[in-house]
Amino acid sequence: MSTLTLDGTPGLAEDRSVPAAAGARRESGGPGVGRAADPEVVPVAKRRRHSAKYKLRILAEIDSSPGKTGIILRREGLYSSYLSKWREWRDGMSAEKKPTSTNKQMHNEMAKLKRENARLKLQLQKAEGIIDLQKKASELLKLMSRNESADS
Repeated sequence: MSTLTLDGTPGLAEDRSVPAAAGARRESGGPGVGRAADPEVVPVAKRRRHSAKYKLRILAEIDSSPGKTGIILRREGLYSSYLSKWREWRDGMSAEKKPTSTNKQMHNEMAKLKRENARLKLQLQKAEGIIDLQKKASELLKLMSRNESADS
């Protein structure tokens, strides 16, 4: 069995079942301890983002085959904590679509009452304006009738 050494010349493969001689250096293709493998290493891991369609597909697959959750997670490279978060997210989506929410009903009722209150205030202002106009017309008619009676 032959391999290439670091300098590119053919050599014999090392038998790992036999301990190495004292002071012997092992030839390896990888970097040694304390040496960087790639000078272009990204300092922070890039955060993975999964689409809503992907999340729903994985949840549906896991829900349809409950005994194979671990297999599916390993295949997709996911953690089990994702499942709980994604299920909360999915359940929250379905809860948001329900229009029977108590909070939403109260909000709608409040908006309806505010609109009715504004309409009634406007109607009251109109009625008060008409009453004031009638009072002034009545006073004017009284003055005119007094002037006519004084003239005659």
